[in-house]
Amino acid sequence: MTTANCGAKRVKTLISRYGALRRVVLLSVLWPGLAPWPAFAALGESDASVEADRQSVGGVRTSAPESSYSIETITTTGLTIREYVTTDGMVFAVSWRGVGVPDLSLLLGGYFEEYENARLRSLRQEPKVRGPLAFATADLIVETGGHMRDLWGRAVLRPLMPRSVTLQDIQ
Repeated sequence: MTTANCGAKRVKTLISRYGALRRVVLLSVLWPGLAPWPAFAALGESDASVEADRQSVGGVRTSAPESSYSIETITTTGLTIREYVTTDGMVFAVSWRGVGVPDLSLLLGGYFEEYENARLRSLRQEPKVRGPLAFATADLIVETGGHMRDLWGRAVLRPLMPRSVTLQDIQ
């Protein structure tokens, strides 16, 4: 029996052994693309998905317009996500605070790889430094930190940030 046939047989055995609910869970683990992961308005992209974000996390959405941008806040149990949107409808910053960290690959979008590379560099740094992660490139600023049950972070895309906004405004 080949390895592929052995794996297929094992999956069939597991599926036949468990009920429909377990079948869905098993399939979402085996094929992650099938899992209904929440979608966030990603950094540097359109704000069109903010309402979809609210629905996917089951939170409450509020909007606070400012002079050159608006703050779209999604609040769920234990987590607050703020998406900062320009008057042109582009997400120029995101911030979060709560008992956990949202899926940053979705929040940071195309900038997640830059963040992940910086995070991995900080883990390999000698001597080991404990504390918040902060890094800045020409286009991106990311800061994360906190302690158990109070984690926070923010990411700002400099080229899209309105001139009237400072880093202290992104909370």
